Formats: sequence, C-alpha cells, structure tokens
Amino acid sequence: MARIIVCIATCNRPQGLRRTLHSIAALETAHQIEVLIADNDAARAEGMGVVERLAAQGYRWPIKALLVAERGIPVVRNRLVAEALARPGATHVAMLDDDEAASPGWIDALVDTAMRWNADVVGGAVAREMDARVAHWAARHPLLQAKRRGNSGPVALVDSTANVLMTAQALHQMGERPFDERMALTGGSDKQLFSRMARKGFRFAWSEEALVTELIPASRVTAKWLLMRGYRLGMTDMMVERFHKGRLRTLLIEAPRIAAGFLVGTLGAAATFDRGKRVVRLGKLYRAIGKIAGIAGFRYEEYRKVHGA
Repeated sequence: MARIIVCIATCNRPQGLRRTLHSIAALETAHQIEVLIADNDAARAEGMGVVERLAAQGYRWPIKALLVAERGIPVVRNRLVAEALARPGATHVAMLDDDEAASPGWIDALVDTAMRWNADVVGGAVAREMDARVAHWAARHPLLQAKRRGNSGPVALVDSTANVLMTAQALHQMGERPFDERMALTGGSDKQLFSRMARKGFRFAWSEEALVTELIPASRVTAKWLLMRGYRLGMTDMMVERFHKGRLRTLLIEAPRIAAGFLVGTLGAAATFDRGKRVVRLGKLYRAIGKIAGIAGFRYEEYRKVHGA
C-alpha cells in the first residue's frame, strides 16, 4: 500500500478547485491518501475558503491548505513538495491542476504503472471538456485535443505536472527547490524538472488509464490564445534547452526547425482559406518566434492571467 500526497496548486479558481477536490474524494483506492492545496492568491484566498468548508463538512481524506504569498507556479509547487516530503512515510507525490477532475481509478492506475515498469515518474492522460460551445474551426486545433499516447508503458520523458505521480525518493534527490523559480510565471518549470531527472537516470512511464479531465474555459478557445500558447511553448522549450545545452548549441540544433516553422507559418497559412488550418499553421510561426525569444532570453509571462473560475 502506497502513501500518496496529492498536491494541487490553485489561484483564483474556487469553482475549479471544488470540482477537483470532489473528484479526489470519489477515488476508488485502498492506498493512503492525503491532500495538500497551496493557494497562490494572498489577497482573496478563495482556495483556502474552499478547503476550510470541505474540511468542516467531513472531507474523505486528510486535507490541508497553505497560503503562498509570492506569485509563481514553481514557487507554489516547491512549497507543496517540501510539505509533502515532510510527511512521515510518504511514498509518492501526485499532482494535478485546479481545472482538472480525476477519474475514480486515477491514483491506482498511476501507482500500478509505476510498479509495473519500476518508474520514478508516471504521467497520465488528459481529456478536454469545453465549458461553452466551440466553433468548428477551433474544435480541431491540436492544443484542444485530448493528451493521449495510445498505450501505457515506459517513455523517455513526461513534460507536465497536470497529471503526474513521482516517488518521494526521486524528489528528495532533486534538491530543496526542485522546480526552477526563475520560471515563475512563464510556465515550463515542470518540463525543466523532468528533463533534469531524465539526465540523472530516473525512469519515466505513461499511464493511459490514469485519466483526468481538464475544463477548458471559453477564454482559451480563441485564435489569439492558441497562437500565444504556441509562442509560449516555443519560448519555454528553449529556456529548458538552454539550461542543459547553452545558447549557441541550442540555436544550432533548433535552427532548421525554426526555419521550417517560418515557412509553414507564412506560406502555408497564406495557402488556405480554412480558418482552422490557418490558425494551426500560424501557430507554427508563433512557436518558431517563441523559440527565438527563448534562445535570446526574452520572457512572456503567460500565467499572469488566470483563465477559468
């Protein structure tokens, strides 16, 4: 039996957090579960209020909320990891986002995959649910599709804490602040950590059965958001690569992909009247520009704005 600390970072999403916590209360598992929430909104502390109300109503699992005043996703995650690893007997730390709901078999699927393939880190599938009707052109966009790999098993890397299980032993070896706080509001600190773990020889696996469902707000189903998400992903990918390889080597490796992105994003976008295809192709241009920005050291702080409620 594992002892798992489920960690959730939250900021200005009380409705989403409530949905997430209700899903965790409905888990079908014999493992020992404890839930930690870190609220990154010191002004309103709405997440703290959600947790206090659920605890007063007799929440199924031991639950605790922390208030983290300094803004930044890796700052919050580092506080969660420190608190989780301080729990006596903790074997694993699981993370999901405050806009996600776990399926009943979520935690058992993650643990089973970790045991079957002796993995230190296990990522899981993410389905998408829209909170409003989506235009036909947007519904086909890759960033709005489910995150699946088809099969469970060993993988070279997972890149997100949106649905992940990590062994406490592996996290202990990554230092007191495993998430890079220089990436406070840019995103990408999770991929940064997992890239470092891969270089240290830790093993990764994927669980197709460990499903969570992300609720996509209407504010993220716009051409502007989709294009800027592509830009941000290109930028943070290069921030991670620069960390490991340096600026010049990263530029030399990425130059052909950047050139291809410019070609597809300009000529390809101009060659179609289909809005959906045009936005996807323009996204390759934005991602290429984001890569240049990341290599050059520019920062776009996507997470200054919170989407959802």
